[in-house]
Amino acid sequence: MRPNVSISDVVAAVEGEMIFEGESNTVQWVVSSGLMSDILTTEEEEILLLSNLNTTQLVRTADMVGANAMMVTSGKPIPDDTVELAKELGITLIRTKYPVFEACHKLSRLFFKE
Repeated sequence: MRPNVSISDVVAAVEGEMIFEGESNTVQWVVSSGLMSDILTTEEEEILLLSNLNTTQLVRTADMVGANAMMVTSGKPIPDDTVELAKELGITLIRTKYPVFEACHKLSRLFFKE
């Protein structure tokens, strides 16, 4: 059984910025890939989609896989149309200054407690 990790804990772990707070306030897993087509193959549920992509493609992919939240890495600016689509679909949008690998490492502490 995977833990329910609060979005606020996710934001804190990566020193993130909440761009938009969506309908869900927890996630159970993190999924990341450089290719959105790889994300479409996931069978995980209640995920945080982590990517360095900052376009509406990220939001559309998150919607297709039923992600609870998405995170843009490397401090990339997020275009207004990406934010608006996240709001329209009710999916939490977070930004962090950390690159993908480092963000995944910081988040692992929330999901793998010993």
